[in-house]
Amino acid sequence: MGTAAVIAAVVSPLRFVVVEAVFGPHATSCSEVMEFAGARMPRQATGKKCVDDGGWLDRSYSAEFTMPREDVVARLQEAFPRVRHHVTECSGNSCAVAGCEWDTCFTNSREDSAPTGQAAIVQLEVRYEDRGSARVQLKAFNI
Repeated sequence: MGTAAVIAAVVSPLRFVVVEAVFGPHATSCSEVMEFAGARMPRQATGKKCVDDGGWLDRSYSAEFTMPREDVVARLQEAFPRVRHHVTECSGNSCAVAGCEWDTCFTNSREDSAPTGQAAIVQLEVRYEDRGSARVQLKAFNI
């Protein structure tokens, strides 16, 4: 094996490890995620987990946290002013949100973005865990 082949054999796996470590999903501070999303973490949030899952060409973050179920829609709209809660169909105490497989969802589009944050798209999905708590999943990214 020539010198070039030996160098390539050593550098190739190392390049993968370095690229994966720098650009692969990794834990990050929730304040970084909230700044990118143009939001703030709700005061009542617990069990916070924030991840930078962007690549070398795009920025993308995700976060999960639990908060009290009571007034969750109003609290999330206050903490995330860029998103809109789009309810399409209601009957009794139950409402369906367009394209939402969770209990309730929030999204923004470029047209209704507030001037804060750098994310092009911010999405929140809420799943009611029990009578008292809601699990929130955030995705904020550029296209």
